[in-house]
Amino acid sequence: MNLVGCMIGFYVYPANVEPTKEVIINKEGTKFVPWNEISEELFLDGNQDGYFIMCSTYEPGKTGPFIISLSTDVDFQLKSMDA
Repeated sequence: MNLVGCMIGFYVYPANVEPTKEVIINKEGTKFVPWNEISEELFLDGNQDGYFIMCSTYEPGKTGPFIISLSTDVDFQLKSMDA
């Protein structure tokens, strides 16, 4: 089993732009870990269109279930998108 390829992480993008590596909000703190949990504290600018969270494995083609848990001090709505 390739443990490096199975490491998990996530990217956060503004929802109103094409998700590219140039617009990743958490690019300075993006990390991949070989565990089943990862956390990061982000301070967002209040983009009126919201944000897109992309769960990811380190290596392409790896699949598995992801669970997202968010906490914030403001109201928010979480929507799911099918890949």
